[in-house]
Amino acid sequence: MSEGGDLGPTLPFLVTADDPEDADTMGGFFRRDADVVVREIPVKALRASIRATVEAVRSLFDDVADVPGPVRLCEAQVGLEVSASGGIQLIGTAQVGATGGITLVFRRD
Repeated sequence: MSEGGDLGPTLPFLVTADDPEDADTMGGFFRRDADVVVREIPVKALRASIRATVEAVRSLFDDVADVPGPVRLCEAQVGLEVSASGGIQLIGTAQVGATGGITLVFRRD
């Protein structure tokens, strides 16, 4: 972690070079032919993005985990990719197999 001046602490992330720093969403997942650069992401922005996503995902899984039946949902894994601005996007397809990112694991007690 480094100190980003006015931005506060930052973390280095690999992002596609054409991902604008001021965008809230990503233009796409890493492609094999894309240029990749390191960008310092403000921890504050990343924290807000992850917090909002975790709240939404928990709400979703709370609803589906309580569906009656012989099999219970006990664990779910959600993959995230980080944008140059600290926004996040859920990874939803297998075509991003070469992509690194953050994996959140939700377990029921």
